[in-house]
Amino acid sequence: MSSRIDGAAAAAAMDRIYRHQRHFYDLTRRWYLLGRDHLIEALAPPPGGAVLELGCGTARNLIAAARRYPEAHFFGLDVSAEMLATAARNVRRAGLEHHVTLAEGDVTAFDARRLFGRERFERVFFSCSLSMIPPWR
Repeated sequence: MSSRIDGAAAAAAMDRIYRHQRHFYDLTRRWYLLGRDHLIEALAPPPGGAVLELGCGTARNLIAAARRYPEAHFFGLDVSAEMLATAARNVRRAGLEHHVTLAEGDVTAFDARRLFGRERFERVFFSCSLSMIPPWR
């Protein structure tokens, strides 16, 4: 049995799941992911540092972190084009489009240089995406 991950199938599954949920995702998740605010406080990137969120979803964390640390640069990766559409809208509405860069990609196999123009990040985090990365056993 192969443990190879089919990235296209995973992306399609995430788009099916979040196609409609993305519109109310942040309203429902904030009540049982209370540790996210603590995570953002603990990031403390250096001025000019780069922070990458794997599985950035709606960009809620990136927006909060970019507001908290205005001298850092923020990057978000997500496999779901549906969630990224909402993330891009949210970043734009927050006026942070020059502070937050988003890209579509599979966290198990992505080229940071190609997607973000850099290979190194001072901080990398995820908040709710680990259980969504196949194959989860």
